[in-house]
Amino acid sequence: MFLNYLKIAFRSLKKNKGYSFINIFGLAVGIACCILILLFIRNELSYDKYNKNYDRIYRIHLTARISNNELNPATSCAPCGPTFVSEIPEVENFVRIRNYGFPVIRYKDKAFSEEKFYWVDSSFFDIFTVHFIEGDPKTALNQPNKVVITKSTARKYFGSEDPIGKILNSDNRRNYMVTGVIEDFPANSTIHMDFLGSLSSYNVDNDRTWLSNNYYTFILVREGADPDALNKKIYDISKAHIGPQLNQILGITYDQMVQGGSRYNFVLQPLGDIHLRSDQTNEMEPVSDILYVYIFSIIAFAILIIACINFTNLSTARSSGRAKEVGIRKTLGSSQVLLIRQFLIETILMSFLAMLLALILVELFIPTFNNIAGKHLALDIFSNYYSIPLLIIFVLFVGFLAGSYPAFVLSSLVPVKVLRGGLQRSNKSVLRNFLVILQFSISIFLIVGTFIVESQLNYIQNKKLGFNRDQILIVKKTDDIGRYMHSFKNDLIQISGVTDVSNSTNIPGDHFSDTAFQREGSGPDEVHDINVLYTDYDFINTYQIKMKEGRFFSRDFPSDTMSVVMNEEAVKTIGLKDPVGKNLLRIGDAPKLRIIGVTNDFNFQSLHRKIEPLVIGLFRSTGFGRFVSLRFRPQNTQSIIQNISSIWHKYAGNQAFEYSFFNDEFARLYASEERTGQIFTIFSVLAIFIASLGLLGLAAFTAEQRTKEIGIRKVLGASVPEIILLLTKEFTKWVLIANIIAWPAAYFFMNSWLEDFAYRISFNIWIFVLAGTSALLIAVITVSYQAIKAATANPVKSLRYE
Repeated sequence: MFLNYLKIAFRSLKKNKGYSFINIFGLAVGIACCILILLFIRNELSYDKYNKNYDRIYRIHLTARISNNELNPATSCAPCGPTFVSEIPEVENFVRIRNYGFPVIRYKDKAFSEEKFYWVDSSFFDIFTVHFIEGDPKTALNQPNKVVITKSTARKYFGSEDPIGKILNSDNRRNYMVTGVIEDFPANSTIHMDFLGSLSSYNVDNDRTWLSNNYYTFILVREGADPDALNKKIYDISKAHIGPQLNQILGITYDQMVQGGSRYNFVLQPLGDIHLRSDQTNEMEPVSDILYVYIFSIIAFAILIIACINFTNLSTARSSGRAKEVGIRKTLGSSQVLLIRQFLIETILMSFLAMLLALILVELFIPTFNNIAGKHLALDIFSNYYSIPLLIIFVLFVGFLAGSYPAFVLSSLVPVKVLRGGLQRSNKSVLRNFLVILQFSISIFLIVGTFIVESQLNYIQNKKLGFNRDQILIVKKTDDIGRYMHSFKNDLIQISGVTDVSNSTNIPGDHFSDTAFQREGSGPDEVHDINVLYTDYDFINTYQIKMKEGRFFSRDFPSDTMSVVMNEEAVKTIGLKDPVGKNLLRIGDAPKLRIIGVTNDFNFQSLHRKIEPLVIGLFRSTGFGRFVSLRFRPQNTQSIIQNISSIWHKYAGNQAFEYSFFNDEFARLYASEERTGQIFTIFSVLAIFIASLGLLGLAAFTAEQRTKEIGIRKVLGASVPEIILLLTKEFTKWVLIANIIAWPAAYFFMNSWLEDFAYRISFNIWIFVLAGTSALLIAVITVSYQAIKAATANPVKSLRYE
């Protein structure tokens, strides 16, 4: 009996090839999109869960308010970890992680500047799950000047040699013995290191300063520990240690600071919250946002709904044409139960074929999706025990949903009424109208989202930043040639086409360090935490930043090494009037810093944040930074790069020459948003495509149902445009109603996304109008194809229909 059902089902698919293709292909595309997005979401939610003690690991970070400055770095002070372990019973262990810069590591003739060289406590391997290929995790970092490296790093430096016991030189100043080789950190880890050096090399245990936060501190808590109770204990202990140091530096107690509206304490953050729920600054690596998980979940659900609506719509539309078949089957003895089985098997078969096609599409397009999303996703349906059962459940659910109308409604019809024409074919199904409105509402929502994301990205890319970011080339990791910096710059400026060269600790868009300042004569409660940049005389010309008042550093004034330049926001923050010539005090330093100039405000950070206060200092004679910026004329770019490379190797030897254009560096700040925009665009196009595919099928069905009516109208004198209008106006009405539903939803969700930007576009009604008009045009064009085809048909043939 079952084989007979399948045979009839295949015959039905073959008989209605067009509808079958639209049904199966549209659903397959929808399922494929949904699977891709769900793979992305699963990856985002899996971060750090590979750690055995995942749910017991917390990061300690500072939360502070100094005067009106909010501080929320991901870091904490050196004594936090050991103090909390000794004074809080629920804390089992701790590890501190620090990056002291980007050392140049050398082995024989190989030299590389390494960004992922971190120094850690030996307890790192007791807290995080790390697989050792060689070495002993208990002794690998128990002494100074030891280092553990990853498998890929070992291959990079040692090839086929055994790395254990080999010596790696750092910056020609310190040697490290390789004591272990570990597997590379998983892609879904918030921590990625190539080198793990022993933190004991820096005598960090002697650092008892609670007001300097340079370490990423993680603790392992006991099973069942209450985070709220732990935070309370951490607050009390921190207060006891911070208070005396605060009083020593500022002359006020901890309570007086709190009474003045400031705060300074440490809090816990679960390891699982770092990737998606962290709003801290100075993260070890870029993090994502739970908002993107919500957005992509909505997109996946929306596309799947559109595809299922198409499937259901076309199935119900075609079912009324099978009423006579039902009547004949029941007349010949078929029961209602058998008819229900038949209809359900047909739709489940189509759902199954769509699923198979969807899996093929996912395999074909997952490399492209990975490239866009910056992921390494794979369709591993056989690696999880729940994957195949979920796919089967989905196939059955969609098949049952689409087949429920023909199965339960048509199978209950009385044969005599059906065969006499008692069942009237209606092209005005309330259900179908509602479903079409719903799917176009979703499509318009996605179009609006795409327009807003693209508009915001375009706004960011074209916003005036207060400096000229064009035609600037950045030479990276110049620390190793710092002692030759003056000569290096002199050689670079001689290159034809290079107009300005500057060395600095940071470049705009980079993470800036901060220091506590106060104006001379202010009280101890008027301390301000301000970003700091150190550079040379040529920075302002290289970036073409304008001065508001005073002057920038000059070689004509040797005393400028004890002077500073501020931006407008720093002047406002500190509360200075006529700042040029006045003194600025740096907390903890005796010398006064004379203010010699004020720059116009410029965006030296991401546009996610408003312009913050900035103090610019001048390098002393032996000072240097890790970036060299060159302004150049664009005529001979490749020649200029080749000349820079030659000069680089003259001073840096065989160290790799790394450079980038500033515009590319700045664009990386918004890589996540750029990916979001691309994904939004792609899936919006696919959603519209799926919706249009279903609309095409419905239009064909409607035209077929009204064939006699169209023929009679033409005989009575109706023109082709009138016939087209007749067939398209109903679909047009549905799309217009869909706009009313989609616009408020799009406004709400996209406004939430834009709140993450300090500088953002304002909502423009034309964005919504354009999205609605686009959807309407697509719908009209789709329906018009069938309408024109029906309107231009010979009325004689139409009236012979059936």
